[in-house]
Amino acid sequence: MTATIKDIATKAGVSTSTVSRALNDDPHILQETKTKIMQVAHDLDYKTNFNAKTLATGGSRSVGIIFPSNERYQTNPFYLEIISGIGSELNRRGFVSTVALADSTDQIMEIVGTMAHQAHITKYIFLYFEQNDAIRDYLDQHHLDYVIIGNDPQTNRVFIDNDNQLFGKLAGEKLLTMSAVKHVLFLETQRNLKFEEERLTGLKSTLTSPRKVTTLSVDLKEPRQALTDIQTNLTGVDGIVASQDELGEFAYQAFLHEEQPLPIVTFNNLLHGFPDRKNIYSFDLKPRKIGEIAAQKVFELADFSQHQLFLIK
Repeated sequence: MTATIKDIATKAGVSTSTVSRALNDDPHILQETKTKIMQVAHDLDYKTNFNAKTLATGGSRSVGIIFPSNERYQTNPFYLEIISGIGSELNRRGFVSTVALADSTDQIMEIVGTMAHQAHITKYIFLYFEQNDAIRDYLDQHHLDYVIIGNDPQTNRVFIDNDNQLFGKLAGEKLLTMSAVKHVLFLETQRNLKFEEERLTGLKSTLTSPRKVTTLSVDLKEPRQALTDIQTNLTGVDGIVASQDELGEFAYQAFLHEEQPLPIVTFNNLLHGFPDRKNIYSFDLKPRKIGEIAAQKVFELADFSQHQLFLIK
């Protein structure tokens, strides 16, 4: 029979309220009382609440997942798929995830502080990378382990990412199988994202002279304007590569009423709402796999202070 808080209270000679507060590291409970309760919880193999063994061992059976304070990330299905992959791997290991999600960096910092000091979470996964990140600095100061979804060759940390140059190259090759293109429009966001730059580099390595690649930066916050910008930049264009599915959708809508729409190649393979996808192809970037590998590496690696990059192909 599974032990309960009441069983711990009876054996320790304290109230159930004291047990509950001690297992949650209430600072108002004497340390000697906490130690006694933790020992009793350990002896009874108390499993109903993860915090019993957390406090007894100084660790946690939870991994923190850190979102950026940007709503476009928070609603992007690509990142939800990554979280699904993380959850699958953590479940296999008997762990759970705790998500830090808020509207500002200060709020996320407060959540992460609670994770570290009250929940005793020692391992984290960032769903983004920023060059100057106060949250990452905080984890470094407290010697906590983490891996990052993304890549930056100049930063000595562990990164998990797609091989974006390879996928850009494959996008060019796929476009050539769909049509004998000569002038390709590459759609990117206005956020100067590294993965967009890498995919463009790969695309250009395939579509070499005399073929031409033109870039167009699109504001995703203004859908009507985005559609207009695409339509007004199609002169002489015979193919489109979008840096991500959301941009691919705008490009697709630009040809809804055309008898011979231009071929479109995009990334993420998360477009499910099109009645006819004959002219559009989306590469599967395996976000679930990215999540699984990130969760594996945060447990398996011994050194998180050197630049290590694990590419998903």
